[in-house]
Amino acid sequence: MLKSIIASALFAICWAANDRSWTTDEGVKIEIIKKIGDSKCKIKSESGDQLEQFYKLSDKEGKVIGSNFGQKPYTFTLGKGEVIHGMEIAMEGMCVGEQRKVIIPPEQGFDEDGDEVEGKGETLYYFVELKSIFRPKPGAKWITDEGVHIHITHEVEGCTEKAQAGDTLHQQYTLNLEDGSFIDSSWSRNRPFIFKMGSGQVIKGMDIAMEGMCQGEKRKVVIPPELAYGENGRPPAIPGNSYLHFDLSLEKLVRPGKEEL
Repeated sequence: MLKSIIASALFAICWAANDRSWTTDEGVKIEIIKKIGDSKCKIKSESGDQLEQFYKLSDKEGKVIGSNFGQKPYTFTLGKGEVIHGMEIAMEGMCVGEQRKVIIPPEQGFDEDGDEVEGKGETLYYFVELKSIFRPKPGAKWITDEGVHIHITHEVEGCTEKAQAGDTLHQQYTLNLEDGSFIDSSWSRNRPFIFKMGSGQVIKGMDIAMEGMCQGEKRKVVIPPELAYGENGRPPAIPGNSYLHFDLSLEKLVRPGKEEL
C-alpha cells in the first residue's frame, strides 16, 4: 500500500512538471512561470486572436537585449506571420496573465533576411507575459461596385457613427500579396496609420474599403490593382498588377468639428 501511495505521488509530481514545461515538435522549449487557474482562465490564445504581449529578450548568459515591460504592450495577431515562427508557437494556448520562459532555436527565429540583426541566427531566450486576448466576431461579406472585396472579421454592435469622407481615421493594418508574401504592418511599429478619408492621402481602394466602418471594427479586404498601384506596382516590394490583401482595424474615428480625445 505504501509503495502504491509513493508511486502515485511521484507520478503526480512528474505530471505537474511535464504540465508546466515541455519541448514542442519544432524544438521550442516552454516553461510556465506563472500559471493561471482554470477558474480565472476564460479563454486560451489560438490562431486568429489578437494578442497584447509583454516580452524580455535575453542572451544565453541572461543579459537583457530588449524589453517592453513597463511600456506599451506589443500587439500582433496569432497565426498571421506577424512575429517569428517560434513566437507563434510559444504564445499558443496561453491564458491572460500567464507568464512563460521560452527558448527558440535559430531555425524558428530570425532567418537570413531578418531585420533584427542582434538575434540573427542565434538561439533566442524570451520571458513573455500575455496581457490580453481579443477574439473577433465575424460579420457580413460583399464586393463593392468598384470590385473591392470586403469581409467584416469583427463587427461592432450598436455603432451609430460610421467612417465617411472627411473623417480622420486611426487605422491599424497588415498588408500581404495574393501569394501570402508579407509587405508591411502598422502593428510592427506599434502605432496606427493616420489619414483623412476621401482626401487622396491613400490609394483609392483604401478609401472604398474603409467606408462605413465603425470604431473598433475589423475587416479583411482585397483591393484590385486598378484601385491600388496598377501596372507599375510599387517596386521592389509590390509587383505590377498586384492584388493587395489587407487586414484592417479602425482604432479611432475623429469627425470634423468634434474635439479629438
